[in-house]
Amino acid sequence: MPAAPLPARLGRLLLLAALAAGLVSCRASDVALDAPTTTTTAPATTTTTTTAPPATGMAGDPGVGDPYFPELGNGGYDALSYHIDLEWLPDNGSIDATTTIELTPTVDLRSFNLDLVGLDVSLVAVDGVDVGFRRSGREMTVLPESVLPAGEAVTVAVSYAGRPQPISLGSDVFGAGWQTDGREAYVVSEPAGAASWFPANDHPTDKALFTFELTTAPDQVGVANGVLVEERPEPDGRRTWVWRAADPMATYLASIVVGDLVIERTTAPTGLALRDAYPPEHAAPAQELFARTGEMVATFEEWFGPYPFEVYGHVVVDEALGFALENQTLSLFGTDLLGAGGAGERTVAHELAHQWYGNAVSPASWRDIWLNEGFATYAEWIWLQEAYGQPIERSAERAHAGADYGVAPGDPGNEELFQPTVYIRGGLALHALSVEMGDEAFRALLREWPQRFHDSTASTEDLRALAEELSGQDLATVFDDWVHGTELPPFPT
Repeated sequence: MPAAPLPARLGRLLLLAALAAGLVSCRASDVALDAPTTTTTAPATTTTTTTAPPATGMAGDPGVGDPYFPELGNGGYDALSYHIDLEWLPDNGSIDATTTIELTPTVDLRSFNLDLVGLDVSLVAVDGVDVGFRRSGREMTVLPESVLPAGEAVTVAVSYAGRPQPISLGSDVFGAGWQTDGREAYVVSEPAGAASWFPANDHPTDKALFTFELTTAPDQVGVANGVLVEERPEPDGRRTWVWRAADPMATYLASIVVGDLVIERTTAPTGLALRDAYPPEHAAPAQELFARTGEMVATFEEWFGPYPFEVYGHVVVDEALGFALENQTLSLFGTDLLGAGGAGERTVAHELAHQWYGNAVSPASWRDIWLNEGFATYAEWIWLQEAYGQPIERSAERAHAGADYGVAPGDPGNEELFQPTVYIRGGLALHALSVEMGDEAFRALLREWPQRFHDSTASTEDLRALAEELSGQDLATVFDDWVHGTELPPFPT
């Protein structure tokens, strides 16, 4: 079981909703291609190899200066792609992996950092040449033999092994990252858990392409973001599953699950490929939970524009998680949402909406988390209107009746990143914006936001600027009262 989920995070059980199951079953032996842990803090020990950095050039910054988590991410380069070749060894709960990163320096670099917590690094190479490195906490400083010129792409390979552990940031964020019950393994990386299982520029502002090669026990299946492009037996009887995500992705959305899984495939009415994975003993309730995914995709495309990626689906882990997570193209669910009725269906809708709002467009900083959750909450209300005839205004009125949290959704603080105000007040802020802008301009905003900032990040200020551009109005009061204000305003009419 992973670290205990937050009470605020448990609110996702009341917030989210339903995606569709497929028709063709596949197990480890029959696959068609498409495609309790302990929370630890970053270790205090420092590891140093020999090799000093060159005297010229710049040292990349060890963080991007996020207002909530300034140590996350790194400066001086743009990560272009990650190839994660990872072997899961359930008998001792360890991994053996090599992650290869293609990156382009944005300045002349004499050294640069990657985020990696714990694990034993055995080798770091730059363009095939072994180089030195230093480690301290979550920072691994790579020391090339010569300056890396700005604008010239390089390939960095890091080999590492060990027993990954979730990461605590000392806030209300539960242990994020690698989770295992001893045999099944999965990741829950929002906001900063990617560094628990692969070296990364671990901040949403540096999206990259991903390929995953997951080697599993013979009776296990490995799933990840994107499309399954290869499944092959290994000489020792194990199996390797290769998944490729064709669209840039924030590191916290990179996801793998290894376990006893069945994969089901179908197609949405829009033609979008859908695939779900779940333990075989949970097949019937999982199919019921995800049964309306195709309808949701069609509904949200009418409101938000084309679905932003090449595939979608869900994976169910054999744990009662207390939350769901919108990993790009592969949302994560626990068994506690199976049979949850309307709450489960809303959760499925919520996580699907994140593919437009949070994944295609990610937050520029973690202070902007309300942009993810507010849009996804508003999407629940859209689904209730389109599927069941409950007007959006009625859903918003019900939410407003219990939304006096005393905390601004636009600045909840890093210690309460997932508290209800981010979800409910965030959704109400969008409803207030719709009332002020008018239906036509607001509907244009819902479509233009994921188009204009696709494969990128955006901030609250970007949303206000776009809303004012589309409406021709000064919307300062709406943002001041509903996004930045702590006191709950009267219901907008």
